[in-house]
This record gives sequence, structure tokens and C-alpha cells, in this order.
Amino acid sequence: MATAPTKAKAYLKDGCPFSFKFWLFMVEAGLAGQIEIIRCNENDPNFERSKEKLSAALGKPASFPTVEIARGRYESDSDRLIAHYASQAGIDVKQLPLLAFYKETILPQVEELHSMKEPDQ
Repeated sequence: MATAPTKAKAYLKDGCPFSFKFWLFMVEAGLAGQIEIIRCNENDPNFERSKEKLSAALGKPASFPTVEIARGRYESDSDRLIAHYASQAGIDVKQLPLLAFYKETILPQVEELHSMKEPDQ
């Protein structure tokens, strides 16, 4: 008896502009049904444990989004993940107007604000 393939698990951090960019792509491209979303919130008591799990799997500090693309195979970096799923589905990312709008207008503003933020003390 064949078992159903396991969905990829996407770890998205609440409030993370890169997690949002990846999720926006998946929704706009019609691929959201291919992944299971696991929301990670810094206020959740399990957040640090999730980050440790992702760090161990990635072999480097955890970053968001991170997707378990296949059992035991984790990838991070929103642009690489978008390229991966776009390539698999034959999607031209340049043809996605919402993603383009976000990347060209909102994301640069968020990145600028983030760079001005004082480091945690």
C-alpha cells in the first residue's frame, strides 16, 4: 500500500519580512497547498527549541523562512526557496505582480528600518 507523500514543512517567523515574501510567493503562485506552514513566534515558549532544531538541521544559525523540502533536507533563504519552487512549477517569478510590488516597494522600507534598529543589548 502506497503512502501519501509528506508535505514540505515551512517554518515562518511571525513578523519576518522574508517569511512573508516566501509565503506571498507560494500563495500568489498557487503553490500554498504543497506546504505545511509552521508559524514561529518569539513569544512562544517553544520558539528557542524550534530555532535549535532548525540550526542543527541547517548546520548554521537558524534563519527564516526555513523549509524542510524533503524529509531531513532543510533549506533557508527566501530567494533560494522561491527560485526552487518556481523552477519546480515552471513559474516565471517576474509575472507575479503582488510579489514584485512587495519586493520593490515594501521590503526595501522594512530592510531600511531594520538596519536603523539599535542592536539588542
